Amino acid sequence: MKRSFLVITKIVIISTLSLIVYFSLNDYLLNKQLYEWYSYELTVIRATSLMLLNGYFFVLASIIKISVFKKLYLILIIFGIIAWNVSHFDSVLDLDLLSNTNDDFLELILFVSTSIVAPGLLILIAYYIKKFTSKFEGSFVGKYHLHEGLFGIILVGLGILLFALRLYVLQFDIFLKEFKVYLAIVMILLYFFLFFGGFFILRDFNDIIHFRFVKKIPTPQKKPKQNGSIYNSMTYENVSFFKRSKLYLFPVGILLTGISFSMVIYSTKFIPKDVLSSGETINLGYMLSFIAGALIGYDWVRVFKRFYPNQYEEIELKILELQKSNN
Repeated sequence: MKRSFLVITKIVIISTLSLIVYFSLNDYLLNKQLYEWYSYELTVIRATSLMLLNGYFFVLASIIKISVFKKLYLILIIFGIIAWNVSHFDSVLDLDLLSNTNDDFLELILFVSTSIVAPGLLILIAYYIKKFTSKFEGSFVGKYHLHEGLFGIILVGLGILLFALRLYVLQFDIFLKEFKVYLAIVMILLYFFLFFGGFFILRDFNDIIHFRFVKKIPTPQKKPKQNGSIYNSMTYENVSFFKRSKLYLFPVGILLTGISFSMVIYSTKFIPKDVLSSGETINLGYMLSFIAGALIGYDWVRVFKRFYPNQYEEIELKILELQKSNN
């Protein structure tokens, strides 16, 4: 009975949100015919639709099976890439193959495919925590253990290099037209580097402030395999790493992830150009991407609890066991 009620509740939530998103997108398409492309009014309506889509996929990621969401994510990303390329080449080659209806359809596909990226990052982070946290406690480069904080700093460094590369290629019109796809790749990689850099830095912040980046580890004694569980590497000394933070930050990180990615992808189509210029919007989006990743990294335990509650209970039991054995 309880299971049936839960299923019905999920169906009602998904159906309700689907209707809200549908009417929002329909309203956008209607207003698109009334306002100029970069007008303040249309930009606000477009941004509202994008944020509703972001929220929709975040809720969907939380209530459906992760395996189902991964398949949906892959399908929508593929369709989004195809739609972007069709629109891009039609514009660059002046083919004029797209009618207004087809153009609207491609735009909606892009809306949907870009809006699922931020929730997908959260799923990826949860999967990483489950799969690789214990492995980072072992050797990573030969006999040396690489702290996540150092890995985060490396990612941010690479991000800075990509940011400089982006500023350089923007000086050439060819990268704004024919070679726009290469600029898009650089911008997306830059976003991911900054986001995950922030995540790893704040997740391992305690080691960073103590200047613990790389350490040589002794040759491990043979131990029975424990399926690489996240709590295998727990000791009393690092219990604090696995405890929930007092600050409930990951929802703020989720919100900023959706906003920052939309700012980078849509620029003045997301933030009215009367408020911020295109360059200012994109640069602010990159800064917010780092902050978003950092907030999620600081509050990573709650993210893990949300998507893997059973494994989280095992962590709690392990913490109690270690605390009792130390008393």
